[in-house]
Amino acid sequence: MDLRDYDYAALDFETTGLDPDEGDRVVEVAVVRGKLGGAPATWTTLVDPERAMDATKVHGITASMVTGAPGFAEVLPELRRRLEGAVLVCHNAEFDVGFLDMECARLGEPRPDVTIVDTLLLARRLLAVGDHRLSSLRERFGLPTEVQHRALGDAHATFLLARILVDAADPAGDLSLEGLVGLCQPRDRGELDRTRELLAAAAARGEPLVVDYVSGDNGSATRRTITVLKVSRYRVVAHCHLREASRTFRIDRLRVVG
Repeated sequence: MDLRDYDYAALDFETTGLDPDEGDRVVEVAVVRGKLGGAPATWTTLVDPERAMDATKVHGITASMVTGAPGFAEVLPELRRRLEGAVLVCHNAEFDVGFLDMECARLGEPRPDVTIVDTLLLARRLLAVGDHRLSSLRERFGLPTEVQHRALGDAHATFLLARILVDAADPAGDLSLEGLVGLCQPRDRGELDRTRELLAAAAARGEPLVVDYVSGDNGSATRRTITVLKVSRYRVVAHCHLREASRTFRIDRLRVVG
């Protein structure tokens, strides 16, 4: 089956913060679904996060805007319907799928059973550019930029970016969906788990740790010494001795030295 014959559903969440393990919640969801290159169907709704709003400066969504909005329990059936039978597309799927997993787990519900394609990881694999943020790729490819950091605008841009990347990955039309997913694989999961264990052990000992931090913009690495303060599923909070300040790092960008 040609990759362009599948339905793709681009999903984007806006949230109260960055970490579902620390109690952050979804405040807006959007799905843009259809065949790549066609006119997709769109759906979006605000969501009552049932907690304080901490990221208004990022997305502009205020507490008053979500007053009276449905909770995630009310939103999930329609979200599931919008994703069912489609290839799920996210830009940085670890973030959006992490929140989807958390919200479903809170409700005792399974995550929708979908194949996941990550346009961030595809872009890193396929494009000879240093900056793979959605905002930068929108500008590079002339994608709509008028509504950024809101769920519908970002989901629409991700849907359009998916077509560009599928064409780049499969110019001859003979790549399977499994092959496309294979191009989206992040670092080996075992390696990430080992890195997380080393960080947690260093935090328990209270000892400094030498790491290489890989920039998401250009792939360059800087060596620095950190004292780990807190480790969650995706991020670590540490005192950075290079900056002499507390910093939050993504675990998948850290390499423990030695």
